[in-house]
Amino acid sequence: MDERPAEPALWERLYRLWIAHADDLHSELGQAQAQNMLHEAHQMLPALGSPRGPVALRRPARSPAAPGAADTMTRPRRPTTVVRTVQ
Repeated sequence: MDERPAEPALWERLYRLWIAHADDLHSELGQAQAQNMLHEAHQMLPALGSPRGPVALRRPARSPAAPGAADTMTRPRRPTTVVRTVQ
């Protein structure tokens, strides 16, 4: 278990800043992204004071993510070596 006692205060400050600067978020990031961030802030702020314990998340084996979601990572590309011979 990784304990981070200062983390809830960090998130609380961040969420409160997002809410305080909502107009700036809309103008800088656009409506959709700003609304997502503000929704997260309003949803998560009340939960920051609640006690936490270990959490395990597991996706059902046959449950694909919504279209466009980042549910898998692409494999890193390996460098290719080109060998040329002089003829």
